This record gives sequence, C-alpha cells and structure tokens, in this order.
Amino acid sequence: MRKLFFVLAAFALIACGEDQSGSKLKEITADLDSILEEERIVSQRTLKELKNASKVVYTLPSPVEMADILHKTKAVYDVAILNDPNNISNYVTDYKRALNLGVYFADLSFTSMFDYPQEAMKFMGAAQAMSDELNIQGVYTEEVMMRLEDNLSNKDSLIDIVASTYMDTDMYLQDNERPIIAKSILAGAWLEGLYVAVNLKTQPPKGSDVWSKIGEQKPAINNLKNMLFDCNDPQFDSLVSELDELVILFEGINIDVPNKRKSMDEESNKKGVMAIPRVEVSEDLFKKIQAKTIEVRNGIIQ
Repeated sequence: MRKLFFVLAAFALIACGEDQSGSKLKEITADLDSILEEERIVSQRTLKELKNASKVVYTLPSPVEMADILHKTKAVYDVAILNDPNNISNYVTDYKRALNLGVYFADLSFTSMFDYPQEAMKFMGAAQAMSDELNIQGVYTEEVMMRLEDNLSNKDSLIDIVASTYMDTDMYLQDNERPIIAKSILAGAWLEGLYVAVNLKTQPPKGSDVWSKIGEQKPAINNLKNMLFDCNDPQFDSLVSELDELVILFEGINIDVPNKRKSMDEESNKKGVMAIPRVEVSEDLFKKIQAKTIEVRNGIIQ
C-alpha cells in the first residue's frame, strides 16, 4: 500500500513538470527504494521462518504419530508417568499453559492409543481447560466432547478425534497470528513424546526398535531448537538452552543412511523397497539422553 502511494505521488509530480518536481521526485524515488529494500528484508525473514517451521513440522511427529510409533514397537509404559490432569491450576502464564497444552495433547494421544479411555477423558478435559485459558475458540465444542464420550470404546475413532483436535488447535492459532503459542504447544507435545519413549515400563534392549525411533529424532530436536531460537522471544531462552544440551547429546548418535551405504541391499532397491536407516546408540549415551530428557520435561510441567 505504501509502495502504491509513492508511485502515484511520483506520477502526480511528473505531471506538474520537471522544473517544479525534480528534487521532490528524487526524494520520493529514494523513499520508494528504501521501502522496497525493507519489504525485501521482511520477505526474506518471513521465508526463513516458513522454511524453519516446515522443517520442524516435517521432522517432528505429531503427538498421535509418536504414540503410534511406540505402539507399533509393542512398547509398554506406565500411565502414572504422564502429567497429572489436576496440575492445570499450576500454570498461570500463557507460555506455561501452551507448553503444557502440548504435554496434555501427547498424554491424550498415548492414553487413546494404548486403550486407557477413562484416562483419555481426563486429559481431554485438561486440554479443554487449558485451551479456554489460552482463549482458543471453536475447537473444544460440545459436539467434540460428546463425540469423545460416545467413542470411548472405539480406539480408532478416539484417535481420529484427538488428531483432528490437535490440528484444529494449530490451525486456529496460525489463522489468528499467534505463532508463539503454537510453537510452545509443538515443543511441549514433542518433548512429552520423547519423555515417554525414554521411560518405558520395561526398558527396551539395546538396539531395539524403540532405541532406533528415539535415535531418529536427532534431526528433529535440532530443528526444534532452531525454530524456538529464531522466535527471538526471551520466554524461550531457558528452554532453548536446555534443548541445546540435548542436541549435543543427540550428536553422539550415529544414523547410517541406507543410500550412502555400500552394503545396501541392491535387490531390495530394485524392487522399490526402502532400506531402513541403521541407528546406533550406546547404552551410556541412551542413559544420558534419558536423564536430560527427564530434566527438561519436568521443568516444563512444574
């Protein structure tokens, strides 16, 4: 709009004659150049933010996806390790509410995926209350809550409701230009998923599918840290610092990409079968990641 104004002003001055408007036209041209440069910088910044966000969305599994990953590995976890739904009164800032809304989304996903319908209802209630505090409207409607109650015995339907509620929340925040809240929810949900993964009821053996899935989060956590850092919001400073320590630990994980291995099964490749990345995590490194993940997550829910 400002650009259009300056262009129209320039045409008006030209119509008045070069003698009267020459110097003024130069001033307007200089201002227009300044605006164009400013818009170019803003566009580049916006593009960078979009690229960073897309990388995080691409590499970070949603709460439902993370629960599904562990469910497929036949993992067993203790529901008692999840965040107590009664803790909602402890979160009095929007930042803490958003982080823990993400945590509750993850807990809701796990209880739904692993057939804990009554617990799932409690976490849905906690998520609804937290959303109300954050003034997220039109997501937790009476219709959604009734559908949830009607499908407590239908795991697939329950999971669909959880997934759509999570996506609707994110879309609402994006549409209403509240990216900090959206990113806080994303961070809380992902960290809770990682927390559950490293705290299974029966510790998985070294080299198991669970260890591999945890190791595969190596690029995700780095992108998450960068996304929060790029927000330039002091609220994220402490969490970014904590994530940086976790990133350093994940750097010790070796992910052997199939298409870079000389020993890749060429016959499988011919058939279009994608080889699975080989993830190497030592027991000592796993314990360090576990300890740091617990520390970061407990700092969120306190």
